[in-house]
Amino acid sequence: MKKYLIVLISLFLSINAFTQAIGEWRDYLSYNDATKVIPFNNGVYTLSDGSLYSYNTEDNSIKTYNKVNSLSDIDISYIEYSQTLKTLLIVYKNANIDLLINDNEVYNMSEFMNKSGIQDKAINDIIIDDEYAYLSTNFGIVVINMDDKEITNSYILNKKVISTVKINKTFYAATTEGVYKGLITDNLQNASSWNIISDSNYDKLVPFNNQIIANINNDGLYAISANFDTSNKIAEGYYSYLNISNNELIAGNANYVSIYKDLNNVINISQDDGFKSIIHNKDIYWSANGDKGLNGYKYNKEKKKLEKIVSSIIPNSPKRNLQYSMNFTDNTLLVAGGGIYTDRFRNPGTISMYRNGEWSNFQEEGIADIIHQAYRDITSVVQDPRDSEHHFATSAGEGVYEFKNKKFIKLYTCDNSSIPTIFPGEPSAYIYMRTDGAKYDNNNNLWILSSSVKNTISILKNDNKWINLSYPEIESKPQMEQIMFDKRNWTWLVNSTWKNPVLSCINTNGTLENTKDDQTKFIIDYVNQDGKSFGQLSSFCIAEDKNGAIWIGTAKGPFIINNPNKIFDANFYFTQIKVPRNDGSNYADFLLENEQINAICIDGANRKWIGTEKSGAYLLSEDGLETIHHFTKDNSPLFSDKIRAMAINPQTGEVFMGTDKGLISYKSDAPEGEESFSNDIHAYPNPVKSDYNGLITIKGLVKDSDVKITDASGILINVGTSLGGQYTWNGKNRNGKRVASGIYFVLAADSEGKEGIVTKILMIK
Repeated sequence: MKKYLIVLISLFLSINAFTQAIGEWRDYLSYNDATKVIPFNNGVYTLSDGSLYSYNTEDNSIKTYNKVNSLSDIDISYIEYSQTLKTLLIVYKNANIDLLINDNEVYNMSEFMNKSGIQDKAINDIIIDDEYAYLSTNFGIVVINMDDKEITNSYILNKKVISTVKINKTFYAATTEGVYKGLITDNLQNASSWNIISDSNYDKLVPFNNQIIANINNDGLYAISANFDTSNKIAEGYYSYLNISNNELIAGNANYVSIYKDLNNVINISQDDGFKSIIHNKDIYWSANGDKGLNGYKYNKEKKKLEKIVSSIIPNSPKRNLQYSMNFTDNTLLVAGGGIYTDRFRNPGTISMYRNGEWSNFQEEGIADIIHQAYRDITSVVQDPRDSEHHFATSAGEGVYEFKNKKFIKLYTCDNSSIPTIFPGEPSAYIYMRTDGAKYDNNNNLWILSSSVKNTISILKNDNKWINLSYPEIESKPQMEQIMFDKRNWTWLVNSTWKNPVLSCINTNGTLENTKDDQTKFIIDYVNQDGKSFGQLSSFCIAEDKNGAIWIGTAKGPFIINNPNKIFDANFYFTQIKVPRNDGSNYADFLLENEQINAICIDGANRKWIGTEKSGAYLLSEDGLETIHHFTKDNSPLFSDKIRAMAINPQTGEVFMGTDKGLISYKSDAPEGEESFSNDIHAYPNPVKSDYNGLITIKGLVKDSDVKITDASGILINVGTSLGGQYTWNGKNRNGKRVASGIYFVLAADSEGKEGIVTKILMIK
């Protein structure tokens, strides 16, 4: 029997820091580009970056809504609110529709999205009249009864409808071919029932004081009689928003607002606040101000200004929904939002940091002025192991950026470093230093990859001297993307190019500046254990597992090097895992053989998390033979089946998945194990209340700990082995029944029985 050393620690711990339960999803969407604001009873809804949040004006709370916690989909294109029904209509870019009722219940209406025969389902405008919502589309008008929760009609005009208004029993539809009129008493499903009454091309129509106010971009506002008999221009200029709020007509652009009490009583306000949408609710003007978030204003009559009284309401979130590469260092997630494939992505320069539950973003403003070129396409970011506030970031064109305390301090180019340019000596040289894969080795030397150049590897040594490493086999290779240093301190290079890709392994023998003693392998033909040749394969990612095996993600699934020490042998081969079909045929299939693998992460239990191009995310057993989870957008809250990047928080086991639609995480059950037992052992939730039916987690264990749970009398309730540094218990005894109220002891010993711990769990029934 193993000896369990009993060391009592705190009886009960606060669970505030451990609120994400095993198996729970959490969104990390961006809410940093507020574009539309809508009032409701207790506050305002804000549409930002295709996502939704609200601000409660009574208790000042912020609430987010997304696929993880309530909604049916992602990428919202339009929102409107029915005061009559207390219901928010949410329309997604894919034409899916949700009704958010009383800020609580969500009802999904997928009929329009799933309707066949309509190729273009884009929504251009929405108006709400009592229980009806009228959606202006590229083919006509869709009518939704929000009370009955159904689509009741479709008026096919066979024209792009930009905006619609309804006055009494008459519809006016502004199309790209003029304004059409339709009477409710007619058969509006028949396109011939709609008659053209104006050849003007209006961009927005709203009803105001028995008239129709119309906007023509870059021209101005027009007041039109209810039957379109007369039209008068009431304002010149460009108006990007136009709405009716609190019986006022509000029109404006980023730095100019006109508020009409009536057409003879207008307040004109000029101030540069970046207004994108303004409404009036309970004596406060609420505005969506882009990256300044949601803001509340009071109108100052004397100064003729909107004075800010509520400033920059933005949920804690990353800067943008851009995750090209991610890594964890010292419990800090670093996210780079650029990208490169056959060409650069041209994304704004984006670096986000997640530390201690808070998001922060690296400096962006002013960098372009300093470097005299665009700041964009950050491909990787790395933290200096000697200074947690010192970072370097690679880019897909301009070189390498240096930051201190998230502030830009220097750009390294072909002029002041060994980083090469694709076109030396030419004017375009400064936009062709395509760098990626920033990584520190064990000696605190910073390695950088450059694409399409002779000197592929640039190194900023720990003495601040720049050097190059050059190997003919990888000269001029495009898309040199990732560096990994294995346990032997050998260097592995990932090359995802479509053109003659190479997987590289380099053993420098500890002499960076002497390449003559280097041991190298440049793989241009993937041969598996059966002798089958796959030729050149692009490698998109690489990871070393806890047994020292190297996993490479390719367009033909994962290839494994089980014994990397033999890579330099002439008869070296890869292993493809064969998964038995278990159908009596004795056949097996290669693991994920038709999947492009974009990301591989190893968790605390040596299991493999796999992110794919088209099929979502997989969790595989340690040997890869068992699929423990396969998450897709259809069977989970995952935002998209395209996983661009993944990273695991080693302390918590939280798996971050960067999709092409935004960042999301899943709380796994296998964080890294501790080297030895410490006073940080804890269980959560603790106490366990009667209404809790999830898993109880014991965290902070040594890897592969043997765990026993007993009641106060010493009777054994549960026994098992931790996954990494964590063990979970369902709160039931060995007969599958929930245990009674009381205190339960958790005992654990390492795999050799040398150490042990105990903590307590209070069960409340």
